[in-house]
Amino acid sequence: MQSGESQVRFDLQPENGVAAQRTPLWPMFVGIIVTAWALDFVVSWLPRGSMARFGLLILAVMLLFTAVMVCGFVVRAVYARLLPGKRPLATPAIRAACLTALWIPAWVLFVETWSLLMIAAGVLCLLTLGWFLKRCEIAPVQVDAASQPHEPGTPFLFDGTPLARLLLPSLLLVLLFDAAIALAANRWFVVSSIAAGVFAGVLAWRAATRRVAISGAPQITQKPVISNGGQAGILTTAFLLTLVALLPYLRVGQKRSGILGPTNATKASAATPKDGASSSDGYVGVILLPLSEPQKKIIAPVQHDLVPHFGVKIAEPMEIPFDGQYWYFKWPDKRPRPTARMVRGSSTKVQVSSSDRYPLLMEAHQKLAQPMDLGCCSAMDLVVENADQQEGAIALELWVKKLPDAAASAKQRVNAVALEQVPRYLGTVTIPSSELPMAQRLNPSGKQTEEKLQFPIPAAMDGMMFDEITVVVRTAPERARMGAKVAIKKFVLEP
Repeated sequence: MQSGESQVRFDLQPENGVAAQRTPLWPMFVGIIVTAWALDFVVSWLPRGSMARFGLLILAVMLLFTAVMVCGFVVRAVYARLLPGKRPLATPAIRAACLTALWIPAWVLFVETWSLLMIAAGVLCLLTLGWFLKRCEIAPVQVDAASQPHEPGTPFLFDGTPLARLLLPSLLLVLLFDAAIALAANRWFVVSSIAAGVFAGVLAWRAATRRVAISGAPQITQKPVISNGGQAGILTTAFLLTLVALLPYLRVGQKRSGILGPTNATKASAATPKDGASSSDGYVGVILLPLSEPQKKIIAPVQHDLVPHFGVKIAEPMEIPFDGQYWYFKWPDKRPRPTARMVRGSSTKVQVSSSDRYPLLMEAHQKLAQPMDLGCCSAMDLVVENADQQEGAIALELWVKKLPDAAASAKQRVNAVALEQVPRYLGTVTIPSSELPMAQRLNPSGKQTEEKLQFPIPAAMDGMMFDEITVVVRTAPERARMGAKVAIKKFVLEP
């Protein structure tokens, strides 16, 4: 074949045993990134708990269609500039990029709802991309192997590739896998999903085989990048995964609020606001107020300007009685909605439960009159009362943070959090009585005893100010739909 001929039969033109022109594959990365950015913008406008079941199916189809169209348009536009007039060369890469883009809606939705399934979606997306990157490459093979000249002598039994070049890629893969696990353990789920996806993509690229083009044959029979059955499998699986990712956007029935209770609220609840009691929004939440309005003021034991510089500590334990609010809301919300019902009652007497499959989340919030410094104490004790009668352990997470000032919040950008306002995690401790059988939880008098849980404060937190304490109640998975009957009595700052 003469070199001046540029006619191609499918997506390859053999010439002297090699491909006449290699198709660049980097436009696939551009298409995937642009598609993820576009869908992230679209998904951020979707209201949660507002979609009907049929509407959820339509939305899933629309998101998949949008992903394919955006990715296909971007990749095709790039190839039109790189390979003008040679559309058959780019067709397999465009099709592979569109199939990879089918995983992006689920990935973006899981990131938006902060679900751990974002790691699985990222793995599927980048695994597919890595496999297609290898399949879109072409390896030319000579037909007549007997025509190769014979080299006398005994061949060396081992490959001449240096050992470092063989081991270094595998070592980097192991480090990448460890990094993905470490990032997930530190709740950096988005970065962990990317790291795990890159790890899976590299493995898929190494496991896949290039398409083989036989040079010298009268007819080039080129195998497709993926069969029709494989394309249908990717489409079906991506559609089902997108439906799972859209479940937080499913509307709950209007006749029942998403959270049931409290069932034993006190009569004082009649005087509390009822703006959200009749709301028909999916699940609204419950805010449990104290039975009476306390009149007390908490004074910081040490001046803020003394602690960081001179390491002054309190000499005696300091007690902070709990008079805050209990929040009941459902995943994936981060707090009760503005239409949440507000009642007065005791957290050990009311029963709050989820009316559907979503787990119920419970938090206790205590605000302080004045900011305090974590450097004033070595530990913070949490005194609790456990009146729960359900099987399953109950763990408490302790967080502190500095609330934003009114003047500073007015100048602060939307969704921006200042460094001094970032919540600080102090640890997780399981309530000992919650791990006991039900018969052993009561004392001989039949009353619940108070339990003290200690949370050490690291020395690195000296100088960090806080004026709100948050206790997150974590229940066992088998009883995640029921609120725990746990009361926070007080906080004790230990010298």
